[in-house]
Amino acid sequence: MSLLSALEDLLRSTPIDEVTVGRLCRQQGVSRSTFYRQFDSLDDALDQLFQSVVTEMVTAGDPWLSGANLRVEPHLRAVYRAYLNHGPLMRAVADAEMGELKATSQHYREMMAMWDEAVAHRLSNSYPWVDKPHMVSHALNAAGERIMYYDFGGGPTQVTDEDFDATVQIMYAMWCSALGIAQGSEKQIAQR
Repeated sequence: MSLLSALEDLLRSTPIDEVTVGRLCRQQGVSRSTFYRQFDSLDDALDQLFQSVVTEMVTAGDPWLSGANLRVEPHLRAVYRAYLNHGPLMRAVADAEMGELKATSQHYREMMAMWDEAVAHRLSNSYPWVDKPHMVSHALNAAGERIMYYDFGGGPTQVTDEDFDATVQIMYAMWCSALGIAQGSEKQIAQR
């Protein structure tokens, strides 16, 4: 198991503020020098792991974000599944500001800003009737982030398929309402 995989595994059972290089190395049976040959710090290792998950989430959301598939529900399902699969890591990264993990914390804020911008861009291009797409994007993403943090932060073993599906459907209904589109057809709802 790589040190990054071991770090993610450790985050499933250990709060971020209790994760140390020493603890990770003891769990893996490697020396601290082995760790420091690969990473500058715990923050560096956590950030590299986080960046790989961001790439996974962007890849999952790309069909909708790029405009190749304008169905919202599969986009939400794919992005939320990627988050769920790495829930403890994502929760730890969101919590990173509490400790010494400033670079990781900064990259989390940058990721959320990038996500807001990407969604706002898609809203502007595909849903021109949506007023204030940047504000709508931020509101939808913030709601999704909060749900994912609290409901999916424990990882896939903590969430049933039924609860995951229910969450996706609730968020999908919220997105459809905010975008003024009908669920299923995703066509604009006629203005009164």
